[in-house]
Amino acid sequence: MKVYTYLFFISLLFIFGACAKPQSILHETGLSDTKQIYSLKEGKIVSKARLVDVLRAYPVIFVGDFHNNENLHQFIAELIATLGKEYTLHLANEWFTPMDNNTLELFMDKELTEAQFLENISWKKNIGYKYDSFKPIYQNLQKVDGKMYGINLSRAERKKISLIQLDKMNVKEKLFYKALDLNTSVHKQFISSFLHDCHAPLKNEDKQECLERMYRVQVAWDEKMGKESARLAKKIIKGRKDKLIVFVGAMHLEFGLGVNMRFSRNSTLPHVTVLPKSKKDIQIGVADFIYYIEDSSSL
Repeated sequence: MKVYTYLFFISLLFIFGACAKPQSILHETGLSDTKQIYSLKEGKIVSKARLVDVLRAYPVIFVGDFHNNENLHQFIAELIATLGKEYTLHLANEWFTPMDNNTLELFMDKELTEAQFLENISWKKNIGYKYDSFKPIYQNLQKVDGKMYGINLSRAERKKISLIQLDKMNVKEKLFYKALDLNTSVHKQFISSFLHDCHAPLKNEDKQECLERMYRVQVAWDEKMGKESARLAKKIIKGRKDKLIVFVGAMHLEFGLGVNMRFSRNSTLPHVTVLPKSKKDIQIGVADFIYYIEDSSSL
């Protein structure tokens, strides 16, 4: 009797375990043309109007970027124009730091010309992406009287973390570094597919040390942007008419493991994630919405 009981429970565990195991991809998304939107929660293609309707419910919207994709940037610009008719928009942008906020405020308020903004922000040196590609986003944000903020680490801060230069860190920087969570196994597993080669090893540094350094900086990026986004959300979202759009590279948001996960550790505000994808087979849990786009070569 004990043997049969044991086998019965083993069978239950096997059955429920199998049922609980998630599928790796959604096979039949129905995506065929670029610029289509797919809702993973609804399991179907939806209209832009439907996407906007869902976004109305969330004070914080994470939007992933392919940095060199002009079609994607046009879509985001249109989204900003649409939401800006109803809401006060605040855009947190990956490639600026909090130290840039004064310049960003002047630019959004049109107290700086575009040429002055690009010079003051040192666009070519510090950012390097094709500005004209992002121009529609910034122009539409200005048109709806939106605001823009920097949320990333500076190059100097990243270098100190990369090289673990504790002697060069101030008290705030040390506290940030020592609080980094480098042991989220599922995030490590996800990132490992991107960080499998060491492109610029330091002198006398082996491959494993190099990969650990690269991962350390990746986590620091996500941690900084997550915390800064949470800090901004607390400061600027005062009512249902305020929305924070966090605009960062797509890889920083996939499966809710990057900036959005670290945001959630510092804020209880509901959020939604919209990612660009060039593949028709979409992995379960990668985001809430997918914007089907062509080139995904640059994250």
